[in-house]
Amino acid sequence: MTDADLRQVRRIERAAYGPNVPGTPFERELQNGLAQYVVAVERPADATAREPAALDALRRLLHLQPPAETVLGFVGLWYTIDQLHIVTIAVDPALQHRGIAQRLLIEVHTLAVEAEMKTIALEVRPSNERARALYEWFGFQPQGTLRAYYSDNGEDAVVMLTPELTAPDYAAHLRTLRAEHAARGIDAFEPAREPDPDRA
Repeated sequence: MTDADLRQVRRIERAAYGPNVPGTPFERELQNGLAQYVVAVERPADATAREPAALDALRRLLHLQPPAETVLGFVGLWYTIDQLHIVTIAVDPALQHRGIAQRLLIEVHTLAVEAEMKTIALEVRPSNERARALYEWFGFQPQGTLRAYYSDNGEDAVVMLTPELTAPDYAAHLRTLRAEHAARGIDAFEPAREPDPDRA
């Protein structure tokens, strides 16, 4: 994620979580050396290449040129000593059921393994059954409850944690998930991430 993504990211966050959930301070998070935010983007074919030059010039003059990339979803991560923490994840509601959240979670696991993290943790609302089912499909298991965690309505949070990422059974499970996802042809939604020399 870069500053150029923030307008689209904020729109997705509002659409996914509603107006009562406090917004993420993305500018501050992008400067946080212990955080990394990743966007899943779609790069459409350059349709304007087939348009007359005059129409293309008019689009540019009126600032009607569509963005080169469309943000489909995003995920925010915090790095601790041996654990990667998913602090937020959202997909544009109009684009859900296309495997974008799964692709983001696959990327999260790749980043965690590359950074030699031991596990991945997150919090989720008990009422969000769809998200919980997705996390369980990725091997996250409930570990406890944080009371009145969500400030918008006082709802509790379920803390979920993966097994150790290097455990042979879990590593095999992730390879299966990657293969199944690739077979569905959704790898075109390729997350673009800002290079991080400290974790390269």
